[in-house]
Amino acid sequence: MRAAAGALCVLLLAGCRSDPALHSARIGPAQYRLQVDRCHVIDRAQLEDDLRALASRKCPAGAGTLENIRSLPSQQGSLFGECLRRGALQAEVRCLP
Repeated sequence: MRAAAGALCVLLLAGCRSDPALHSARIGPAQYRLQVDRCHVIDRAQLEDDLRALASRKCPAGAGTLENIRSLPSQQGSLFGECLRRGALQAEVRCLP
């Protein structure tokens, strides 16, 4: 019985994409377009924190202020619909010299 419950839990979690899904694209010298997409969102601040964390990984010397922040339709989904509070944001950032 425990094995079946564990297998069901793994199946449910596998249905949802990596949470959060983080993407970045270089759009200029030391400038990136960042995107975060979460299945389980608490609030917009959580998504903005994810964007700042991604910016700091892309900009080793430091990242400037997030600019042009906008909401996007979330691409998160699952086989069983457990992504009830999903959300996505996009922003641009310039890396500090």
